[in-house]
Amino acid sequence: MSAIIGFGASVIWTGQGAYLTLNSDSSTMSRNSGIFWALLQMSMFLGNTFVFFVLRDKNHLDESTRTLVFTVLIAVCFLGTLLFLLLRSPVSSEGTENERGETLSPIQEIKNSFTLFLTEDMCLLNMSFFFTGLHLSFYSGVYSSSIGFTTTMGTNSKQLVGLSGILIGVGEILGGFLFSILGKKSSDNNIESKGFSHSAVVALGFIINIVAYGLIFINLPDDSPFGDTTAKSFIEPNQYLAILCSFLLGFGDSCFNTQIYNVIGQRYSENSAPAMALFKFMQSIAAAISFFYSNHFGMYVQLILLVITLIMGTLSFFKVDKSIDNR
Repeated sequence: MSAIIGFGASVIWTGQGAYLTLNSDSSTMSRNSGIFWALLQMSMFLGNTFVFFVLRDKNHLDESTRTLVFTVLIAVCFLGTLLFLLLRSPVSSEGTENERGETLSPIQEIKNSFTLFLTEDMCLLNMSFFFTGLHLSFYSGVYSSSIGFTTTMGTNSKQLVGLSGILIGVGEILGGFLFSILGKKSSDNNIESKGFSHSAVVALGFIINIVAYGLIFINLPDDSPFGDTTAKSFIEPNQYLAILCSFLLGFGDSCFNTQIYNVIGQRYSENSAPAMALFKFMQSIAAAISFFYSNHFGMYVQLILLVITLIMGTLSFFKVDKSIDNR
């Protein structure tokens, strides 16, 4: 079932990214990607709020609760699919064509994707994609659970898991809307209006993530990802600091993802579907690797790996963004 969910997600993500690019140009890409990301992360806020109240004061999933949760998921899935079918068709979505105007076959599309994967800019962006995958699995699967496992956090440590997810969602939504408003835009005559550049937003995300990782390092014990622990870290585990870090992780994630969508939309506007597919390909590989090693590495090693890939991903993004500006 996990594999089937992953396959379905890959199709949806690639379609969403390509659709976003086809309906945007250089003057609207920052706005559209920010709004898209904020609306997307509404699910994290609303979903965790729903789970927070449904699972309140419950030690196990009884039949009625399980039925309620999956009924809501099925209903939302049906409604979302229906809305997808009602979306307009972009003018440029008639089919991918080559330079002679011939529609490319699926085999040729796959070959083009491999060719794109080996280009210099895509190789650099792969490092940024890889970091977002590690970061995704950390905040979605490791961090909130680690808060719940840290019993010295308080008697309500388990309930903080849902609250952590809510604050991650708030950070994601705030970042999405903020960067849709403050992102640098280009007009038809290629004169840029005032606003934060892509690199500036990623630099902000770098600083926020570093702060979040540092605070988590001193606040949570090393063995917190493995199960209930009474161990202490460098300080007495503090639930308010833990929830603040949840918000920072979400906001920092939005800094990277919104700008990655921007860069893909500008750099690969004529080849959006393969570029988006490669983005999710690398991100999913990183997430899978992270979920695997999170069962074996403590909190400190995981944070060190995140910092290393964060630095590499940030520098790689800077180089690609500069090359786009030069063009």
